[in-house]
Amino acid sequence: MFKKLMLISVCSIAFATVTLAATEIRFDQKLADAFCKDKWTKRGNLDGRMFNYCMKKQAEGYGDAMDLYNKYKNIEPVELIDEVVAFALAKWAKPRKYQMNMVAYEIKKQGESYLNVAYELNAGNVGRPKFEACSSKWLRNNEPQWNMVEYCLDN
Repeated sequence: MFKKLMLISVCSIAFATVTLAATEIRFDQKLADAFCKDKWTKRGNLDGRMFNYCMKKQAEGYGDAMDLYNKYKNIEPVELIDEVVAFALAKWAKPRKYQMNMVAYEIKKQGESYLNVAYELNAGNVGRPKFEACSSKWLRNNEPQWNMVEYCLDN
């Protein structure tokens, strides 16, 4: 049984390493810790309960971001997913604003919007010229915003 668990652990680590190298999604313990301490320290006193909650949300966000990336890369492919991930990380994974739960939220928001846009295009509910106009406005400068393409198509 122990050997089986070790094999599963080694395989999981190997898979995570491959996935991490491909996506650039990394969990930075120091940045997460600094963000949560800063957010939950008032007048020099750290609220330990809220700090722990914040760190839990950071870890869950990281796991969700990885799951969403794998979903949108391999299961329900999303065009420009690597750029979406880079956009989410640039927006939410920096010092003093490190929020992995928001990285996951951004990936999901963009991924689901892409799937909605693709469905509408394939169903013939949206014309190609309107799609081209909306996508040229919102899928530029390494900031793919599929949610804005979807909004543009609806209005």
